[in-house]
Formats: sequence, structure tokens, C-alpha cells
Amino acid sequence: MSKKVTFISLFFPFLICFPLLFISCEEEGLEEIGDFNRGEMLTSLADGLIIPNFEALQLSISELSIATNEFVQNTNEENLLKMRTAWVQAVIDHQHCSAFGFGPANLSLGSYGTVLGVFPVNEVEVEANILKADVNLSRSFSRDIRGFFTVEYLIYGNDKTDIEVMESFDQRRKDYLVIVIDELKMTIDGIVVGWKTNHKENFISNDGTAAGSSVSLLYNAFVNDYENIKNYKVELPAGLTAGQLSSDPTLVEAYYSGISKQLVQEHFSSIKNIWMGKTRGGENIISFEEYLMALEGGSALITTTKAAIAEIDHALLALPEGRLSALVDSEEIVTLRTKLQANTANFKSSMSSLLGISITFSSGDGD
Repeated sequence: MSKKVTFISLFFPFLICFPLLFISCEEEGLEEIGDFNRGEMLTSLADGLIIPNFEALQLSISELSIATNEFVQNTNEENLLKMRTAWVQAVIDHQHCSAFGFGPANLSLGSYGTVLGVFPVNEVEVEANILKADVNLSRSFSRDIRGFFTVEYLIYGNDKTDIEVMESFDQRRKDYLVIVIDELKMTIDGIVVGWKTNHKENFISNDGTAAGSSVSLLYNAFVNDYENIKNYKVELPAGLTAGQLSSDPTLVEAYYSGISKQLVQEHFSSIKNIWMGKTRGGENIISFEEYLMALEGGSALITTTKAAIAEIDHALLALPEGRLSALVDSEEIVTLRTKLQANTANFKSSMSSLLGISITFSSGDGD
């Protein structure tokens, strides 16, 4: 059912060029559209969103690492709560980085979000790893035994009281928790270093629109990240994916902590920031909305997309109180999924056509 959308350009520079200048006009047309400068957009995004968001995540993971070491050394309820508070901040910051899984964040097992943000957790394999004397995550290709949500499983437990969680932490369990968090910290530290050394310059200079260019990588990661909200955080737990016979509340993100709804809201906020050109602090930067404004037909798409975004925001606010896992069969979840689906064409096929960027990932949403 997966389908690749192929871009058919709306702009044919050779139609307005003299025959003798055919080649040079075509190349210039691909690099600039009107007065819009993609290099400035990439600079704005790197400085306003990508690097600051990864730095925020780096800081929160560092705080999580410190809180974890305190818990391991002195396992009590106060330190458990401190560790959980640090984890919540880290996983919120993760929502604002998951669309940037390219460059230094493209790991050996895939983009960082698909490696360290996987849910649900494989509880059976995690428990088996805890019993191993020589567990080494670097030798494992499994994604569902590491990352943010394995930490969540360990520090919240599956339907356990706080006392039961603390009592479960023998030395092997403590060791595995430290191993998982150490991998998180090492990975994000490496991503930040990569961006702040040489990758930022390469990202900005590679400002074409062909596959492999920075604009193409960013755009495809952005669309894929948006679809992950719809497909995995809403549709799959609600049993609305083709072939599902029923809902499954255990498939929500952050099932053990119960902050699934908050993370969906944060994730969509990140998507809005990328499209509209906003930092997390609300400052304006150059991004896709401004890019579209420079294109013929872009203004109409902006109007349509903003209306769809407003409807999604309304659907998110309309979700009832309580855990998302308890709401998977609600009409409000169906409405949210419908609104997310309706906007997919705006972000995907319509933007792809106007920007002149091919979709390079496969998805099964039919758009």
C-alpha cells in the first residue's frame, strides 16, 4: 500500500530563457525562486530551531543522567520522583527534535528518533537483557529495548506502585538503566557536537532541492515526522489503521507514565514551529511558510494549511481529561485522526509540488 509521490515541476525555466542561455537559466531557476533565498532559510532554521532544540535536549538528558546516578546510589521515593521529572522534560524536548533525524542525527540504525524514540517497548527482551551479565547495546540491532521509552518502562513500571518500582531495582536493573541513559547521553552529545562543528556549514551550503539536498532532507523528515503523529500516536492505538480489528491502548506513546496526550500536543507544536517558522520561544524565523509565499499558488496553500492546523489544534484541545490510553475508543480521537489525515495532503502532495521536492520516503497512508 506504500506509494512514492513524484514531483512534476510547476516551473519550467527554459520557457522564459533564450535558447543560447538554456542551460544556465535552468540551473539558476533551480537555485532561486524570485527573491527567496533558501540558504537564508536553512541558516535561520539551523540557528533558530535545530541546534537550540538539540541543545535543550542535551541539557535535559544531562539532568536525567545526574538524577539517575543519584537514584542508583540512593534508591528512595524522593530520588525516583526527581528522576521521573527529569525524564518528562527530556522526552518533551525529544518531541521538538524528532523531525531533525538527518546529518549528525542519522545513526547507524536509522534516524535518531526512530532508534531512541521507539514505542511500545519490548518488555520481554528488556527483562532478558537485564539478566545478562554482558549486555551491550552497541552490539544490538533492536530498537525497542533502548531509548526514552525503555527508560520510562524501567522507572514507572507496568502497573506498579512506586514502592514496587523501587523494590524491583536490584543491581542488574540499575546497571541496565544506566546503560540505556548513557547511550542516550552519548548520542545526543554527538549530535550537538556534529551540528556545532562542521555540519551546520554543510547544511546551509547544500541549498538545492534535489534528493539529498538539505531542503529535501528537511522537508521529507518534516512530513514523515508529521505522519508519525497521525499513524503511530493516534491512529494505531485507536485501531483505525487498515487491517486492525480493535483498538489497543498499550500502543500509545508513553503508556507507563500516562503523559501521551501531552507529548502529542508537544509534537504537533514542533511541527507547527517548523512549518510556520517559530522558535520554541515564539520568535519568527524563516521557514516553509515564507518559502511558499514566494511561489505561485503558495498563498492559497498557506491559507488552506493554516485553517487545517487550527482545526487540529481545536481537536487536540477537545480531547477529554485523562490518559490517552483510556480515550482510544472515543469520538474525539476519531475526530483528531480525521483532522490530521485531512492536512496530510497539504503538507505532502501540495507542498511537494509547489516546492519542487520529491517525497523520498514510503508511507501507507494513501496520500
